[in-house]
Amino acid sequence: MDHSPSLASLSTFPTAFAAACRHSRTDSELFERCRETLISRFHSDRIWLAVRSPSGLIPIAPEPEWLSSAVEVARLSSGETEVVISADPAVAVEMRSVAMPLALGLSIMLELHSVLLERQSALEDAAFQLRALRQVARLLSSVHSTEETENLVLDFMTEVFFAWWAVLYRPRDDVYLPKVFRSLKGAMALPPIDLNALDRALPAGMPAVGAGEIAVATLLPANTELVVTLDAGSERLAILALGPRLHDKTFGPAEHELAGTLAFAAAIALKNSQLVEQLQSAATTDALTGLYNRRALEERLEAELSRGKRHQLHTTIALIDIDRFKLVNDNLGHAAGDRLLSLVATALRQQCRTLDAVGRMGGDEFLVVLPMTTPSEAMVFVSRVQKSIAAIEQSHPEFGRPTLSMGLAESPRHSETITGLLAAADSALYKAKRGGRDAVEVAEAL
Repeated sequence: MDHSPSLASLSTFPTAFAAACRHSRTDSELFERCRETLISRFHSDRIWLAVRSPSGLIPIAPEPEWLSSAVEVARLSSGETEVVISADPAVAVEMRSVAMPLALGLSIMLELHSVLLERQSALEDAAFQLRALRQVARLLSSVHSTEETENLVLDFMTEVFFAWWAVLYRPRDDVYLPKVFRSLKGAMALPPIDLNALDRALPAGMPAVGAGEIAVATLLPANTELVVTLDAGSERLAILALGPRLHDKTFGPAEHELAGTLAFAAAIALKNSQLVEQLQSAATTDALTGLYNRRALEERLEAELSRGKRHQLHTTIALIDIDRFKLVNDNLGHAAGDRLLSLVATALRQQCRTLDAVGRMGGDEFLVVLPMTTPSEAMVFVSRVQKSIAAIEQSHPEFGRPTLSMGLAESPRHSETITGLLAAADSALYKAKRGGRDAVEVAEAL
């Protein structure tokens, strides 16, 4: 029975080759599927496909031993590449009449497969970019502290671009300071960067540039390959420098475009974190002195009283009033009074321990919370404060010698509630006032 295919029987080959093109991930897999189609049609497994380039034969798969005795039945050039069909002499005779159409079909499939792989790679890149954008969206949807956001931005950008190292610079005064740093190659020297010089080299509207820009390269660490600006409107929030990529690929136009998109989202995240912290600060901080406000102080005092009750700890509070403060406002003006309030606030803050809390209750009245402290132990703090307040006369003689009156109360001895403890300290404060001011009184025991 004659199994030799006629030209008419080749009509099914395009469909078979197209299916092979759709289902193959590599050129090797493509040629193997096409070869299987030929083997099935010509009833011989001694058929081989190869590609010749200007540099020589490119084997698609390991060559079989019988190939040394095979003969070439077709060779078709396509650009600088040739498709070669070889077969055992016994089947070569059957294939010669249709070999060139087959080679043409294989050549077309090879070119189409190359295009398909390129498109598939582009789709994978697009999918990767979409995943990156989704992660940025998650970053934007959750509010973090500024420090956490800085770390998230740097970690995210480093992972997206597979960089060996990365550093996030934040502006402060007239320089960019390296705020967060990641490296798989150890420590690096990261001096501050002149702010004006870098802003001139990276004007607004330039989100990502390669370090090939000489003006940029001279300012940034050695081996910097990509520089990304994090701008929110006209405000420059940060500069991100990325080192070489792990797989040694360069930062091309696609990476520059993606970096610009991600940088805009990252800048929004940084701006949001700053605004949230500002709102939180405004809710808990006295605008004039920078100390805790009354609400924040009472929350802190409540927490300390609760902790003291659980662990049987003493907590002392000091309610403090500036003596004759009204005279300062009347004689020197309210602006001078504000300056004195700020000076007293600074003195109190400097003399407090890390675990203490100090704030302004209102007017010229301050409160200091001294955890794990008795009134007798609090006198050490009182003494330091009195010396600091007395020193104001030397630096600001217009105020004369300021003095403070203080009332101390202790939990649990005087009260275990905020209201009761503040009332006890207030009574002690007014006792100090009535006694002639510039004095310290401890609340009377219940």
